[in-house]
Amino acid sequence: MRFTAKILISTPFRKLLVLISTLLILSSVGFYLLELQPQGHADFLSAIWWAVVTLTTVGYGDLVPATTPGRLLGLLVMISGIGMVSTLTGNLASIIVENRAKRRKGLLKVKLSGHVIIIGWNSFAKNIVSTLQDAEILKNNDLVLVNSLAPEERDSLAFDLDMANRLHFVYGNPAHESVVHRASPATAQVIYILSQAGLSAADSDQQSLYAALTLRSLAPKVSIYSEVVLAENRDHLLRAGVNEIVPRGEVASMLLGRMGKTPSVWPFFQGLVGSRNHAGSLDYRRLTSDEQNMDWGELIQTSRGHDGSLPLALCHESKDLTLQDMLDEGSALDQFILELFTMSGQQTSLGQQGPSIVINPADDLQLEGYDGLLYLKAQATES
Repeated sequence: MRFTAKILISTPFRKLLVLISTLLILSSVGFYLLELQPQGHADFLSAIWWAVVTLTTVGYGDLVPATTPGRLLGLLVMISGIGMVSTLTGNLASIIVENRAKRRKGLLKVKLSGHVIIIGWNSFAKNIVSTLQDAEILKNNDLVLVNSLAPEERDSLAFDLDMANRLHFVYGNPAHESVVHRASPATAQVIYILSQAGLSAADSDQQSLYAALTLRSLAPKVSIYSEVVLAENRDHLLRAGVNEIVPRGEVASMLLGRMGKTPSVWPFFQGLVGSRNHAGSLDYRRLTSDEQNMDWGELIQTSRGHDGSLPLALCHESKDLTLQDMLDEGSALDQFILELFTMSGQQTSLGQQGPSIVINPADDLQLEGYDGLLYLKAQATES
């Protein structure tokens, strides 16, 4: 709808619409004065009907000029209408085709809300998309890929992901603000930054850092998760505003070490997070108000009895910290400090506190104050 409105107010179409509107008005008035009024008809709407039908060369034949001046007017309207309407529809079709071509090439701004953005691309990126699909994050949300893949690679990727109109591409270097801006990061649900394939480790991390700085300025409240190749660049990305960072190879090396004790660690991990053939058993949900009044032991018993799921860890979600959170309401000194900040107009925001978890706590731990739960979904019974 916005695209159509933009076309209609553009200069060439505005001129054509003015010409067509003028011709419609003049021909309606002319037909009314030459044909309808002399016959005693006072219906101007019929004159407009005749003008539209004649201008578009539809020619229903329900209203036909009987006088020579009326027929000359009709001849003029038909000849003018053929040229004007053909020009209008031809230009409109050309712009629509051009717009679709630009959209396929990733050159247009994506106007979405609640979408998922993946910056950069490498050989592991499809695994992320598959995991997002298994977790139903992409069930009702669009996916926007920002990268500089060749057209044939984009077409192949679109075929493999099979997301139809919910998959969008933005072409260009993710380190450039003009490129990232086209992905509408401010209205996204979550953003992932991947190490770009084909670059050296240092260059890939540098591109990720530039992208993170740009994204955080454009989307200050959206969660950003990033991959990093060189572990020493982790702090740089954190300072750029990335919420969580996973160094490439870190998880793999820890798993390999654990497999020295038992190779069962690897299939267990695949069962948790998923593999290429199966969705993972690990999931997350928020605690209900009733559950927050329980202790950990009661929660385990309730969950196992209800749906067979197994609670693993309690979660504190990310939240914005303020000076009020750090000061004691009962301390006169703390309240004096807070009053000084307020009177001077100083910001009391202290930044964001990242998520934290408590894995398999004691049975008597009270759940009040915790936000969510990581748990294992119950497996279907094999027959």
